[in-house]
Amino acid sequence: MSFQPFGYKFEIHSPVSSTLLKTRLRARKKGWFHRQAGARGWIVGPFVCLWFRASDRYGPLLVGVLSDDGSGCRIRGRAGSDLNGMAAFVLMLPFLIGLTGLGMAHQEPGAGRFAFIAVIVVLVSPFMLWVAHSNRKDAEPLVRFLRDVADERAGPGRSRPDRVSLSGNLGLFISGEPAPHPLNSDMLYDALLRTGTDEFIVLERSEHDYLQIASRAGEFRIEMRDGSHLRHYLARRVGKTTAKRRTANFDFEFEEALGAAFGYATGGDLPKIIAWEKMDMPPPSG
Repeated sequence: MSFQPFGYKFEIHSPVSSTLLKTRLRARKKGWFHRQAGARGWIVGPFVCLWFRASDRYGPLLVGVLSDDGSGCRIRGRAGSDLNGMAAFVLMLPFLIGLTGLGMAHQEPGAGRFAFIAVIVVLVSPFMLWVAHSNRKDAEPLVRFLRDVADERAGPGRSRPDRVSLSGNLGLFISGEPAPHPLNSDMLYDALLRTGTDEFIVLERSEHDYLQIASRAGEFRIEMRDGSHLRHYLARRVGKTTAKRRTANFDFEFEEALGAAFGYATGGDLPKIIAWEKMDMPPPSG
């Protein structure tokens, strides 16, 4: 695996022209200051820039360029945890070092203190680059959104299962906030699509009967409670119990998590790749 502190490359093909794709993107993305999480940003000419939250424009970021290719268009770019912040940091380093050297050469007052700060910044830079590399998949929801808009199977621009109504006894909570009723499969799809790192959705039949899907580093963890804290389970990928990185056994792709959510919401079968591992949970307080 290559070192990618400036995010990872992506390339998405769409069967529609870049003009039509930009129209779809403008219709689907949220406003800059929309309070809910989800892709938002700007589109200028062939350039696209998306981020995830109104309060965090220095968090996960996607930048891309659209180009027509005769069979539609392509979007090529990079997505990462803090592309603009890392770019500014790396560009600042030579300036900081040069300014420090100039001050030392001319014996400017305070040059020693400035040099100390410069040394600290240089020393911590490998750590900052490594953190950016480790967190690059935090931008995966933005790439997923872009791919969803570009998908050719979507008719008006959306690739998803057929729309169905969900039971009135089912509750949908998006990072703790209840979704309005009546619920349908489109609402569930959109909720999972815009779930970013450290966010989650809950499908609740009752207080102790629910399915929770949480996002982490571009993938998903699935938990289910079946009646009480004594019957609380974590989804594990079938056939992967001795992997070198055991934590990877519990990570699921978007389509797999979506299958689990739809199966639970409609009372159907859950994906066969899922086995359940019991978790030790504390009893409810009070």
